[in-house]
Amino acid sequence: MTARHPDGIDAIVLAAGLSRRTAPRHKLLARDTDGIPMIATTVRRIQAGRVGRVVVVLGHRADEIRHAIRSHALSGRPAPSFVIAPDHERGLSATLRAGIMAAQADGATGALICLGDMPLIPTALLDRMIAAHQAHHPPAVVVTHGGRRGNPVLWDRRMFPSLLGLTGDEGARGLLRQHERDLLRLPAGEEIHLDFDTPDRLEQFSRLSLPS
Repeated sequence: MTARHPDGIDAIVLAAGLSRRTAPRHKLLARDTDGIPMIATTVRRIQAGRVGRVVVVLGHRADEIRHAIRSHALSGRPAPSFVIAPDHERGLSATLRAGIMAAQADGATGALICLGDMPLIPTALLDRMIAAHQAHHPPAVVVTHGGRRGNPVLWDRRMFPSLLGLTGDEGARGLLRQHERDLLRLPAGEEIHLDFDTPDRLEQFSRLSLPS
């Protein structure tokens, strides 16, 4: 087992999807102006923070995504772990379940759910979420901008059983609504709403330089 940070939070990176909206290109393998794949930047920014372990959930084109991450992983930081979601074609919840199962087996105190196609999320925001969880232990820490929730979301371990019971392609939105009153909300920038999942957005990504 990987030595973990005392906070005990696992970051779960969801990277198993079929990338249908950008086919035949895979959005997570798209490169910025420096030639860095999107998924690699997302993972590097998570690695740079205070998470205990980074777990990347793979499915579609798993070998290519694993290689992209390993080729650009931060040196001097624990290497990311990988798990396969064998039923990833059934929707987002299948990928999420695979990640939560890994965090539960690892004894994590919480799971920071990150989307592979959101490389603009800063390390400092992730660290703020972890600090907020450690201070207050809500069922979930969420980030907001302009009155709307965004990603990532940090779930406390007591919510793992509910997360493992999810089905379909909506992810955990229903669970967030169910616990609306008890969520801990942190203000954040517009990056929590910015993903790259269309051909036009990939073209924009190709013109970015994203230091991690």
